[in-house]
Formats: sequence, C-alpha cells, structure tokens
Amino acid sequence: MPELLRNAHYVVTVDPVAQLARVTRSALPAESPAQFEERWMEVSRALDRTGRIGLSLLVDLRDAAGRNDPEFEAAMQRLKPIVMRGFRRVAILVRTTVGALQIHRHLREDGVERMIGSDEAQLLDYLSGAPRRGR
Repeated sequence: MPELLRNAHYVVTVDPVAQLARVTRSALPAESPAQFEERWMEVSRALDRTGRIGLSLLVDLRDAAGRNDPEFEAAMQRLKPIVMRGFRRVAILVRTTVGALQIHRHLREDGVERMIGSDEAQLLDYLSGAPRRGR
C-alpha cells in the first residue's frame, strides 16, 4: 500500500484497489494535547490529499496507549469529525475490551456509526461492503 504519511505517531496508507485508507497508531504517547491535535491534523491533511470519497477508513489503535484525561478527550471530540468525515465506512481496530468501551462511549456522544472490534478480518469485511443507503 502506498504510504501517505509517516511520523512518530501515525502511518497513513491507502490501497486504491481495496478502496481502503488505513491509519495505524504507534505506541509512542503524545507529549501534550497540542501535539496530539497536530499529529491528527497531519493525518487529516494526508487523507485530504488522497481524497476520501469512495474510500473506507480503518483506524488501527491496537498499539495506542489509552488516554482519558479531559484535555485529550476534548481534543478527540474536536478531531473525530474532521479526520473521519467523508468516508464510505469507518472501522476502529482495538486490542482490548477497555479500548472498545472507550470508543463506544465516543460513539454515543457523537452519533457517528462505526464498527469497533479486535478482529481485523471482520472489520475489513465490513469496510469492503456496499455503501450504505438512506443516510
């Protein structure tokens, strides 16, 4: 898959054949909410350059260290709609049940439909499905 971005925190790739963009989070923690926000905006700009229309997005958070302090939570709430907008489908790959619960809590707050799980094959099947109707 061609690489669109690589920094200490994220790798962004796109597979035009599978119509899939993939964001993989490293285990390196962000030093501050400002750095966290800047790195996610780098991801968003990379996704903008490739174009989002017709693509699905897989966000692989298996290696990420969970953060739930208020500053990081607020930054994530601001960034999610910017980074995840415009994709046909979105799936979040997590390693633990706790990670899935944290993502599910965010879903309840923003109302955006995503599939969350630890089974990569299942998420990829979901992402390859036909576009949803009636949204």
